[in-house]
Formats: sequence, C-alpha cells, structure tokens
Amino acid sequence: MTNDVPWYVSLIVSWLPFIIFIAAILWSSRQLRKSLTASDGRSMAQVVDDLAREMKRANDIRHDQAP
Repeated sequence: MTNDVPWYVSLIVSWLPFIIFIAAILWSSRQLRKSLTASDGRSMAQVVDDLAREMKRANDIRHDQAP
C-alpha cells in the first residue's frame, strides 16, 4: 500500500489542530486584555484603586463635617 499524499499536505493536516489551538489562545488572551481595560486605557485595578481612594476621601470629608 503506497501513500499518495504529498509530504506538505500531511504536514499541514497534522499541524493544523495545534495551529488553530494556539490561534484561539492568542485571540482569547487579547479579548481578555481588552475587557480588563477601561475606556480611557487604564487597567481595572487602577480604576478600582482610584474609586477606593475617592471613597476614602469622601468619607474623611463627611467625618470631618459631622457634629
């Protein structure tokens, strides 16, 4: 029994699932990176940190103004 398939076709077919898997990982990592950034380009960690800082400042102002 002879194999009439050219070597490059066999190579493409054998590596195609691996290439698709790597492409899917790269695509999903880019999508995740986009979803973890705010519209102004800051990371969500920076946004949460700024929000916490602002809440602390507002609480300090309220605490200072309390009778």
